[in-house]
Amino acid sequence: MKRKLGVLIIVVLLVGLGIYFYTTSNDKDASIINPYTQEYVSGQGNIKGDVDIEKYKSISKKFDIGADENGYAVFKDPYVAFDEFENLYSKGIEATKKEFNLKPITKDRFQLYKSYGWRITEGTYEEREQARFVSEFLDIYENSFTER
Repeated sequence: MKRKLGVLIIVVLLVGLGIYFYTTSNDKDASIINPYTQEYVSGQGNIKGDVDIEKYKSISKKFDIGADENGYAVFKDPYVAFDEFENLYSKGIEATKKEFNLKPITKDRFQLYKSYGWRITEGTYEEREQARFVSEFLDIYENSFTER
């Protein structure tokens, strides 16, 4: 009887630890609510805004922009775009994190970086320029995950 109770306690602890680490993991992806469904062509159909999609494509092919069913600009593959963004704009991300004392950016914890990136005043010219792009990028990135 004691042995079964001991095994049960260990199993419950392992399951509990598994749930804890799964829910606190920084690598879990946010769920896409508004996926890419159409091409983004300013002024056409139900397209909203005037995003310079060529600017993003010239930075990286992974920043390919389309539109969701409501016409909002979204990255065709937001997870791939985000990974590339983290690699290319790490200086701007880090400068924003440092100046505003933010937690590390993740695919589902980025809103404060969007708000603060364009406000940065410290760091090198390159860091400030990258931080401004952080806000621009995240303005499009969030469209895939925002309820309307």
